[in-house]
Amino acid sequence: MKVALLDRDGTVIVDPPDLRVDKVEKIELFDDSITALKYLADNGFSVIYITNQAGIEEGRITEEQFWQIHEEVLRRLSESGVNVLKTYMNGEAKRPDNSEWRKPGPKMLLQAAEDFNLDISKLYYVGDNQSDINAAINAGCKGGILVKTANENVESPNAIYTAPKLLDAVQYIVENTEY
Repeated sequence: MKVALLDRDGTVIVDPPDLRVDKVEKIELFDDSITALKYLADNGFSVIYITNQAGIEEGRITEEQFWQIHEEVLRRLSESGVNVLKTYMNGEAKRPDNSEWRKPGPKMLLQAAEDFNLDISKLYYVGDNQSDINAAINAGCKGGILVKTANENVESPNAIYTAPKLLDAVQYIVENTEY
């Protein structure tokens, strides 16, 4: 099974000025999100989202509200035709081993690999900040790909590839994935 692991906020959808997508009205796709996901679909890839949601811990949004907003995100992305296998979200401060589940901890990525019987060492994880790259490294992914979608000045010496946009990142994944 060909799978791309993707962060959501700041990678596929725009981070609002307050960095919290806590209302449907704040959902804004990057201009190449549909094209990028369609490219993955056209090349036989499915997607798994791995996302931290600090707004839940901060009390700005409930977990139920997150899933309602996320359903709208998925609806807007559906025209790409990409198969979304699952979304793993961490926003629970009450979880006893929260530090392992919250990126840069590896647990969400490792759980996804276990749930779908994937070899984590063959997977790339795409995100917009250093904690995403560190999560990929900590999980043993083939590599973390940094996209400069949320912040064009972001750098990561540990990223296997740095892309200006999501489409560039997924093209790298398709070209460099061996199955």
